[in-house]
Amino acid sequence: MEEILAKLLVANSKVIQQGTKELKEAFKKPEAIPALCEVIVSSPNSQIRQSAAVLLRRKLGKKRQWSKLNVETRNRIKQGMLQALVSEQEKLVKNAIAQFIGIIGKHEFPDNTWPEVLQFIHTLCSSDHIFDRELGMYTLSIMTEISQGSYINHADAFAILFTNILNTLPELNSNLAYYTVVTMNNLVSVIAGHQQMVNVYHNLLPRILEIINAFSQEDEKRACELFEILEELIEYAVAVVVPHVRLIVDMCLRIGGDSSMPTTVQIKAISVVGWLIRSKGKVIQKNKLVEPIINVLIQLMAQQPDDDVNEEYFLGDPDQFTSITIATQTLDLIALHIPSEKVVPYLLTRVEPAIQGNDIYAQKAAYLSLAVLAEGCSERIRHKYLEPFLKCVCNAIHNPNAVVRNAAFFALGQFAEHLQPEISQYAAELLPVLFEYLGQVYAQMEKDKTESASLDRLFYALETFCENLDEGLMPYLPTLMDRLFVALDPTGWSMQLKRIALSTLGSAASAVKEGLLPYFQKIIEILNVYINADPNSEIHQLQSYAIEALAVIAQFIGVDNFKPLAAESLQFGLKVLDDTDDPDVRKSVYALFAALAIVMKEEISPVLPKVVEQMISSIQSSEGIVTHYEEEEKEDLDVYAELSDDDEEEEEDLDVASSSSADSTHCRYSVENSYNEEKEQACLALREICINTGNSFLPYIEKSFEEIFKLINYPQEDIRKASVEALLQFCIALHKMNSTETKQALYKALQMFIPKCAELIRTDEERSVVMCCLDAYALLLDEVKSGVLVGEGHREAIMNCVIDVLTLKTMCQDTDLDVNHENADEEGEAEQDELLLESAGDVIPKFAAAIAPDDFMLYFPNILQLMTQRTKKQNSISQRSFAYGTLAECMKSLDVYVEKFNQHLLHLWLTGAKDAADEVRNNAIFGLGEMILHGKDRIFPFYQDILQSLSAAVAKESHAGTLDNICGALAKMIIVNSSGIPLEQVFPVFIQRLPLREDFQENEAVIKCFFGLYRQGNSVLRDHLSDVIKIVVQIYQRKQFPNDETQNLLVEFIKTVNRDFSEEFGNAVSSLGPEVTESLQNLFAS
Repeated sequence: MEEILAKLLVANSKVIQQGTKELKEAFKKPEAIPALCEVIVSSPNSQIRQSAAVLLRRKLGKKRQWSKLNVETRNRIKQGMLQALVSEQEKLVKNAIAQFIGIIGKHEFPDNTWPEVLQFIHTLCSSDHIFDRELGMYTLSIMTEISQGSYINHADAFAILFTNILNTLPELNSNLAYYTVVTMNNLVSVIAGHQQMVNVYHNLLPRILEIINAFSQEDEKRACELFEILEELIEYAVAVVVPHVRLIVDMCLRIGGDSSMPTTVQIKAISVVGWLIRSKGKVIQKNKLVEPIINVLIQLMAQQPDDDVNEEYFLGDPDQFTSITIATQTLDLIALHIPSEKVVPYLLTRVEPAIQGNDIYAQKAAYLSLAVLAEGCSERIRHKYLEPFLKCVCNAIHNPNAVVRNAAFFALGQFAEHLQPEISQYAAELLPVLFEYLGQVYAQMEKDKTESASLDRLFYALETFCENLDEGLMPYLPTLMDRLFVALDPTGWSMQLKRIALSTLGSAASAVKEGLLPYFQKIIEILNVYINADPNSEIHQLQSYAIEALAVIAQFIGVDNFKPLAAESLQFGLKVLDDTDDPDVRKSVYALFAALAIVMKEEISPVLPKVVEQMISSIQSSEGIVTHYEEEEKEDLDVYAELSDDDEEEEEDLDVASSSSADSTHCRYSVENSYNEEKEQACLALREICINTGNSFLPYIEKSFEEIFKLINYPQEDIRKASVEALLQFCIALHKMNSTETKQALYKALQMFIPKCAELIRTDEERSVVMCCLDAYALLLDEVKSGVLVGEGHREAIMNCVIDVLTLKTMCQDTDLDVNHENADEEGEAEQDELLLESAGDVIPKFAAAIAPDDFMLYFPNILQLMTQRTKKQNSISQRSFAYGTLAECMKSLDVYVEKFNQHLLHLWLTGAKDAADEVRNNAIFGLGEMILHGKDRIFPFYQDILQSLSAAVAKESHAGTLDNICGALAKMIIVNSSGIPLEQVFPVFIQRLPLREDFQENEAVIKCFFGLYRQGNSVLRDHLSDVIKIVVQIYQRKQFPNDETQNLLVEFIKTVNRDFSEEFGNAVSSLGPEVTESLQNLFAS
């Protein structure tokens, strides 16, 4: 064996080839492994000893290969290698043996079949010689990479070991320090339930930070690896991190903001800050770290990028991060996870000077900052800053420098996406500016025959604005279509321009819908050119974009308008599906099928077998999965010097036979975006087909449900959400089919879906996924009602999840300060966290409506307490409004049990009626009216107090919606107990405030109140009959009735009054004009 290995070490390729051949032959015999072990301990040549150890590590690196050896051979190898490690004097050989021992330890330690190895490592780590300690810890770092749970039984020994080593380090940037932290990182995932280990990690964390800091200055690769212990601790044992948050953030900001540091290290440092913001935003606030973090992020965002023209602001793939993109994304996390009042005012103190200065990169950073605030701080911006923000960005659109201009376009696009509906009011100012600039870009492109640096950002702003304007886009549609037709000319030279124009066409179609009809024929002609382009032509690459545009047009142009093209489009889609392997094209065809289902309804049924089968195939597919092996970096696992290239190639060659197994090779997996998007679209398309094809989809529901259910824990959040939405629709469809068979299928589906949503609500880290699941509960309860709760444990699953969200106990919430909810409120919530709470609150009234009042009464005390906390003045307007609104909607389901809570509720409503915020007063008074209506005689004792409060409120109220709800509350008092109030004084004031201005839902109570008094023959109503006639006729004329029941009651009342008091009715109506008179004549004639 030694002679064979010697041939692998010479410089002659023919000799190496001969040696490789002989080695492969030798490995076919069982004695090859013991022979290599013998070489390690007996060869005088250190290179040969090292090669033997490396070959053993590679050959036995996979557990199945190790297990093929008989027990006696394995025991001899284990004993011999420990002795060899002690006896070996050469560093490189010693390292190679240590690696081999580490690999064996991986295989043996989980089954506790090699107890001697830990004692051996402990002896090494206790040695006076630094190299022994390094070797011991290195070996342990290899062993602890897998089966970490098996090591927790030795926590006491590890606690002493880590403490002794880290507190006696000769140098912070030593190999010993590195391997110790790597070993500690390997064990992080199992320490959470072990208090002693948590304490050790907590005590050693400052020392670990010193080590990370030392490596950051000298060893880029190792520094990045060491930062991972912070990320792991945040994820698995955050209690270790919380007391040291200031220390961690200070270090990360110092490293992240230091331009002399390697970029990868800067990125790692800032990404740790991002992890902390996501998981412990309240601790960040408490330590007053928000402002220092913002300072460093803006500094990084203001750097000059490598490519001014094609600069990326956001990148999803960590391998492509730059210090600028990580800063932008971290600022986005601040906006999403920190209360906006702690972010926006301070950020503006940094943005304003930058905008006024002359540094174009500082200006770019300022506009990017405004852009990334738009989603997380949308409510505050919409209510306090929208106009100045827009003015500032519009000025920047005219900046002569593309760097500034592009950032401004990006900001405008973000505003259009997240600051609705208020931003649409500025369409008249913004769209002409965009059209004008687009004209200039076209002219410049035609002149220079180069694509503008601002093209993508400009169209992003234009597209998002159009998409969210809806019919408000109509006045600008002629100009927009002129611009788009120029861009879509198939003979044009710019593929980039065509691509983004096709996308913008879809946005315009979804906004104006049938308003696109004048351009419909020309659009279809142009799309056909792209869709049917020769596969060898340049424009064929745009086929998927053209099909997606066609799908959007089919969906929104109107069923009757697209119907003549439906059959042809369907056959085209089927043909493309047969001919393509491109996931982007398949995705676009799925979107087309979904749109055609809307147009064709059950007429699409004949092709469903093929269509559904293909979509299920995409859902099941593992196409696009990419495996990333660490060893592909061509860096061997040796501690110090690596083998020569020739040796390493030999290693690779020798292991070809077993390379399919990854049980000893570090790897991670990713899925190419196109395949993810295909899966997502398949889910959404199946959902849409289910909605529109009725019973025709029944044969496919079970299989679709089963396969999509498997995606519900998929790594990508968009696919998890699409899965939940599709499964929800399948349940609703089964309910609507309403046969014995489908009822059984529904209950089976719900037994899977309800618990799975509960699991996601508690454990998913993405708030958007949790909100999707809560919305699914709300929609299910709304549609299926009590049927949702038939399954065992479903009632508890749903309500316990709602309570967990409201008490901040789910994985995606910051749970630091939830011990005392009142203190938590003082910190405030990020706007996105408030949206999550509101999603949970939306479930409550629908849950209440699905169960009996005597059951709901048992849940209500807890709900009342939680909602009362959110009505306190330190909470945001939206939280106070949400709490009052949720309680108000519970009154109907509480019914007579209102009596048990009337004192508490009345105090709440009357306090809310005095709130400074319009929407809070509005909801509080609506709740008061609902309590009156459903509490009936239980509320009579409080009528005087209620009337006094309403009288005080109506005298000074200016908000239309709140005035309407005051009228509604008075109407409900009259409905329930007209004799309990002084109608002579109240009724004249009441009708002075009618008809309603804004909240026409309350017209239901108003009409019932009038009709009730009329049927009683009430003299007060008779005295004011002329005014009442005018009010109800105007309600009818303006169609301000909230539902069919109210409309029928209104018509009956009008006809009754006209019959009984025809002269007075005629006189009252005549004062309202001929149009009203004619409308009533038509009503009476019908």
